[in-house]
Amino acid sequence: MILRYKTYDFTPAIGWSISRYETFDKCKRQYYYNYYGRYTTSVPIYKIKLLKALTSIPLEIGNVVHDVMEAFLKRLQKSDTDIDEERFFAFARHQAQEYFSKKSFIELYYRDLEIIDMEQVQHKIEKCLSNFLNSPTFNWLYMKALLNKENWMIEPDGYGETRLDGLKAYCKMDFLFPVEDDVYILDWKTGKRDTAKHGRQLIGYAAAAGHNFDIVFNRIFPKIVYLYPEFSEFEISLRNEDLVAFIGNAKEQTEEMYGYCSDKDKNVPLPIEAFPLSPSPVICSYCNYRELCFPKTNSPQPVI
Repeated sequence: MILRYKTYDFTPAIGWSISRYETFDKCKRQYYYNYYGRYTTSVPIYKIKLLKALTSIPLEIGNVVHDVMEAFLKRLQKSDTDIDEERFFAFARHQAQEYFSKKSFIELYYRDLEIIDMEQVQHKIEKCLSNFLNSPTFNWLYMKALLNKENWMIEPDGYGETRLDGLKAYCKMDFLFPVEDDVYILDWKTGKRDTAKHGRQLIGYAAAAGHNFDIVFNRIFPKIVYLYPEFSEFEISLRNEDLVAFIGNAKEQTEEMYGYCSDKDKNVPLPIEAFPLSPSPVICSYCNYRELCFPKTNSPQPVI
């Protein structure tokens, strides 16, 4: 089986994704700043860009692990010799130092922490990678997936644009590869297990792969691979009715987001006042933009 990714002409219209709608559903004001910050007139654009660029410790740990896994898989495509674990972990430590030294962190910006505990960061990264090296998935890649390694798709370029029954959408996959007449999709996770959210992601991956590669739905096998604190996997049984329901929900959610556009075809938003705050101690404590909503305290006021 040969996999070739479809390409699409650019359109400015909203592209649905699980992460986009999740932000929209969580807090409309955060959604505005994240996707329409360039339209803001009350805040300098440099401030919007600075806040949007803030990362977090858990997010950056995930980025390091994903990029090390990408490098490992690309190396495996070139050579199936045994991995040098000392060099492997040294590379991971170097990547972590590089990433964490060059990025701005929300925990430091809002002074939730004085410093980042790099020893703890390195420990979690190495635990994730060690769990993978000792997993059945690692062995399975050598035994089965290598047979067609020239057709592996590892962190494909772009944002994973696809179409869901004509709807513009984004479903970016970590690792997609054929084994005989089947296609497998692996998605690495370094955070908490969330079977409801991750189950939707798996259906989305299968839908995107089916459309982009013209693959029959029941020949696609998506899987979440959890790397921390212990290795585990999460799979679902794909049914056509689940696919139909998933696409229907994506269309309904896109219509909701259209409702906050003054021109949905050009993806122009309504004024910022139409995007209300959703003050919540939990949501706001993880929000990059909280200083714009609560400039005096950087903390949400109690919800009465």
